[in-house]
Amino acid sequence: MYYYNIHEIIKVQSDVILYELEYFKSNEFSDWDLSIRTLDSLEGGLRLTRKILQDKSANSNRILYTEHLGSAGAQFSIDFGQRIEVTVNKLISKSRHVLYVNLVEPLLRFLLISKGFILLHSACMDKNESGLLLSAPPDTGKTTTVLKCVKNGFSFLSDDMTIIKLPNQALCFPKPMTISSHTFKTAVSVSNTRDTDPSMRVRSLVHSKTGRAFMHKLAKLNVPIFTINTIGQSIVRPPKYSINSILHDAIIKNDTTVDNLYFLKREGDDIIPLDTDKALDLAVENSDDAFIFPPYAELLKYIDIDNRTAFELLEDEKKMLRTFLSGIRCYVVKSETRGWFNMISKTIENKS
Repeated sequence: MYYYNIHEIIKVQSDVILYELEYFKSNEFSDWDLSIRTLDSLEGGLRLTRKILQDKSANSNRILYTEHLGSAGAQFSIDFGQRIEVTVNKLISKSRHVLYVNLVEPLLRFLLISKGFILLHSACMDKNESGLLLSAPPDTGKTTTVLKCVKNGFSFLSDDMTIIKLPNQALCFPKPMTISSHTFKTAVSVSNTRDTDPSMRVRSLVHSKTGRAFMHKLAKLNVPIFTINTIGQSIVRPPKYSINSILHDAIIKNDTTVDNLYFLKREGDDIIPLDTDKALDLAVENSDDAFIFPPYAELLKYIDIDNRTAFELLEDEKKMLRTFLSGIRCYVVKSETRGWFNMISKTIENKS
């Protein structure tokens, strides 16, 4: 069994290693919030479509997700109670990235909301005890910008998700970074990394924006999409690298006080201040983009944490996010040539 203690907020135990949570690896504990275990197979036979079955009784609030192939495909169950228990079949356990991204991380998001925190889709860094967040849709160029910042003296907290504690504190969430083909060419290849994995370029192309767009289109059809995704990512693993395997002297900082949030846009050439309402719309839009792949949409109507539905929790998250954004400076940084690092650096220098 593997144990992960996320900032003493959420404790996760799993019989499958979760590489995205390796930074939070912990000694054994018994007071867990989320448990993941594996069975050879779950109940359920062949069917015409993917479906969630619910058992909601006085002593149970359990859902079972199964697809066209039944027990031969991807299956999982979730028991919602005082603690959340996730059971997956062997097929899902073999693709640990899919297990984490499609099941564990969405549940972490709602658990964090229930405890008064936000799991915000953003990168986070610190320079001179001042924290900054970068937010952008997937495949915009955020990771490349993060690497350039860290190479130039910024401390690293996260590349993809940041835990926000009101009023304006960010807690690190240093998952392995997805290195796209563009990032490989513009940042990794000049970062003194010794990683020479010959499959890396192929893997980065398969897991590129084009590859994900194809899978999103496929998800709209009546196909066993979770099964396809699980098998596909077992064969072609995502190009994931820890920050220290790319930049060996990178400093990971535990927390910071956030002063600025920059939304990256691939257009024009300008920095525009944003009011709270516009910043909130962009932050919600970018966060939602990170959680759209099946079975997320199907799960929403069944999530129940502390007698609150997913929709009630998302409303709480939005209120907390508004409070957070109202206390910091927010900007849109526009660059057709992905020159965000230079633009942000000049902004920081002008304020110091």
